[in-house]
Amino acid sequence: MGASHRDGIDGRRNAIPEGGSEKLVQSLAQLITDQGGEILTGIHAERILVESGRAVGVRTSKGKKYRAKQAVVASTTPDQLYLSLLADTQISPPLRAQAKQYRYGRGCVQIHLALSEPPNWPDKRFNRVGQPHLTDGLDGFTLAIAQGAANLLPSKPTFTVDCSTNLDPTRAPSGKAIMRIQVLEVPIRPRGDAANLIDVGDGRWSHDLTERFTERVLSVVSKHIPNIPSAVIGKYVVTPDTIAKYNPNAGPGDPYGGAHDLGQNYLLRPLPGQPGHQTAIPNVYMLGAATWPGHGVNGGSGYIVAQKLLTQ
Repeated sequence: MGASHRDGIDGRRNAIPEGGSEKLVQSLAQLITDQGGEILTGIHAERILVESGRAVGVRTSKGKKYRAKQAVVASTTPDQLYLSLLADTQISPPLRAQAKQYRYGRGCVQIHLALSEPPNWPDKRFNRVGQPHLTDGLDGFTLAIAQGAANLLPSKPTFTVDCSTNLDPTRAPSGKAIMRIQVLEVPIRPRGDAANLIDVGDGRWSHDLTERFTERVLSVVSKHIPNIPSAVIGKYVVTPDTIAKYNPNAGPGDPYGGAHDLGQNYLLRPLPGQPGHQTAIPNVYMLGAATWPGHGVNGGSGYIVAQKLLTQ
């Protein structure tokens, strides 16, 4: 797998896959198949089968069963695990109640842009920064988060701008560019607009709501990059509704698989009654963003579970 590099503001360098993020997924999948593993897609795992207190396999929504020799590892959230995958298994009522109370955080809006030319930063040093943050300062950043916490669209969003073609030109035709704008701490179901300019309707991310919020974000970008939005030749916007539809682990649209506040983190993640990766069923393990150490492409939870399985 080829790799380019992303320079952070502090000068550290993190490798990113050349050709697009799917190359990372393809490489990880190749590691599995090279070791004799098989990857099945487009299949809904409906239940974890438990006999005599231990998991013996998984049943799909079409009734097909896959037997487990050692363990079942679920990359999921505790509500999905205890209320769905283990719905037919006897689980202590307090633990199941905690799973019902599992909280999701706020949402995310990602604006993916196809550009006729690279972004024209007035300060060319920004071409070497992988993911600069656009904000008018700590006060503005704090205000935007507070408005999101109140389920209001922020009047002046703060966000990151990621132009990966600056570092990996293979991701776009010659002379063209792509850009991703990521706005975090956005209400999953906004109940209003902090600027009182956008009608949020019933809170769903309709086409009109998405377009108007995108215009607000791009108006901020244009103050820092003069050829935005004039260089935009195409766009695709991911909203909390998009995320929820794509991934059940996102709940109503949280891209990070559950709130990461202190009441649901560290020894309380994923649940107070399950402060770790081993579940109420001894040979069923959880990994993923809902478990320690949380979200991010770090492989931490997978490493922890792998070490447990290797010592059995």
